[in-house]
Amino acid sequence: MKRAERARTVWLVAPAMLALAAVLALGTPAPREAGLLLVCVLALTAIIWRVQRHADGRRLRTLDGLLESLREGDYSVRGAVSGGNEEQARLMGRFNALAQRLQDEQRDSHESVQLLSKTLAALDGAVFAFEQDGRLRLINPAGERLLGRPASELLGQGADALGLAPLFAIPNGRIHPHAFPAQQGRWQIGHASLRSRSQAGRLLVVQPMERALRDEEAQAFRRLLRVLSHEINNSLAPIASMADTLTRVLPAPGASFDPEARADLAGGLDLIEKRSLAMQRFLGGYARLAKLPEPQPVIVMLAPLCERVRRLVDERIRVDVDPELRVVADADQLEQVLINLLRNAVEAGGDAPVELFARPEGGQARVQVRDRGEGLPSSDSLFVPFFTTKAGGSGIGLVLSRQILEAQRGSLELLSRAPEAGTVAEIRLPLASSER
Repeated sequence: MKRAERARTVWLVAPAMLALAAVLALGTPAPREAGLLLVCVLALTAIIWRVQRHADGRRLRTLDGLLESLREGDYSVRGAVSGGNEEQARLMGRFNALAQRLQDEQRDSHESVQLLSKTLAALDGAVFAFEQDGRLRLINPAGERLLGRPASELLGQGADALGLAPLFAIPNGRIHPHAFPAQQGRWQIGHASLRSRSQAGRLLVVQPMERALRDEEAQAFRRLLRVLSHEINNSLAPIASMADTLTRVLPAPGASFDPEARADLAGGLDLIEKRSLAMQRFLGGYARLAKLPEPQPVIVMLAPLCERVRRLVDERIRVDVDPELRVVADADQLEQVLINLLRNAVEAGGDAPVELFARPEGGQARVQVRDRGEGLPSSDSLFVPFFTTKAGGSGIGLVLSRQILEAQRGSLELLSRAPEAGTVAEIRLPLASSER
């Protein structure tokens, strides 16, 4: 027994010993009294020993309960340092230090997990983590949007079932066109090995490249337009001017000049002037792509804007827009986009009704222009500048519309209206409520 325990025991036994000494000092007790006194002393000593043993057992049970709490992950428990011997106090102090360290590490781990979750949620690229057996273990919100299903339905499925297995065969970092259930386009594919708790897994990252590549193409297109506009306009302007001048200096009708030759010259000069001016207007339209002003986003009530556009384009257009729907957009540019799309729909649908529909969806406004025309043409060049399927079209409307929307953090897609005939032009714009 240690010094502290011995001292405590002496203090507990001291009253009995003093009582015995007092009895002895008063004289020799009778045998019966002496026996009774001895029995009392022995009983008191047994009680003290039992109490001390019970206290030690209680401390051991307390320590066992504390250790069980740590095993179950509760690191907030602490033990009392006072009330025991030196070894018990030192042991309890070490336990408390261990519990504090585990609690600090648990808090740091939770903060790291929260930071990772926020980082993954903010990524534009889709992230998929697979376990060693090929089952999906982790997916971020971009991955859910790409596959068109919530994580609760995707976790635990294999890469083959999700249609992602072929992407692991693509060289790391390569840009690859691929159609996912909810989106198609060009993607940069990245993959790597993972190791967690001695188990090997695989990581797949699908980074959207469509917009970045379109931005590069748009920049190259703007540079080309600036050069072409400058050089061609420098040539067309004097040609048109010269044609006008030559027309004015032609002999008047009835003069001593061959009437047929004069008519041919006048017709030729008039054609040259008209075509020169037409070419200048044509290039001016494309120059708008290179000189598109920066958008000035404000909160826009969508229903009045759509009604105004309907009256400008065609009174027969059916408008079904949530009256409370507000978006963050440049009102003038958005109005021009809707005019372009509605005119296309009216031309494609003929006498069939055209619908303008808008509802909030997932932090965005989904705006659809629906027609009942022949549907999408079998071409991937609908958003390529100069490409058009309409006679007399310039191939600028869709390109300009998409460029306007993407500058406002929106998007434009053309979708088939299957199983019905027709096409859907779908616009996505940020809701005003998501900005506040």
